[in-house]
Amino acid sequence: MTLSEEVKKKITDHYGTEVIVEDWGYIVDYLSKSFQWSGSKIQWSTVSGHEFRKLDGRYGDWLMQINAFISGGAASDAINTSGLFYYVNDSSLDFAVLMETSHFYSFLDYVINSIPQHHYFTDEKKRWCLVISSEGYIDFGYSNKNL
Repeated sequence: MTLSEEVKKKITDHYGTEVIVEDWGYIVDYLSKSFQWSGSKIQWSTVSGHEFRKLDGRYGDWLMQINAFISGGAASDAINTSGLFYYVNDSSLDFAVLMETSHFYSFLDYVINSIPQHHYFTDEKKRWCLVISSEGYIDFGYSNKNL
């Protein structure tokens, strides 16, 4: 079983099959149009309300720092006022996830502890993006583009 298959099974067992987005290219395309990119990374200097933090320690130790970053800044308001959020992984998964924001923190806990890649969270309209990179950074900001 591949990592993608294993993760998909765990997500569907816990959250249901309806959260899996198999045909997810449109999400990435729209996210790419919503933000300016430099290579494969969002150009954060062009984003409104950019907040970031360097995460300390090992990957497995980041969850507490990530939760503190989110709860202490604009990301919390963005997440809490969005009805749904998308999750897209950098490269190890061949699907995306769409679920209610009431599941955000439990899902965040799962992906941080199970999938060591870049993690992208955004709302349905791609107005904001929260990125947790495997290099040890967390970034959040609002798109300046009106799509």
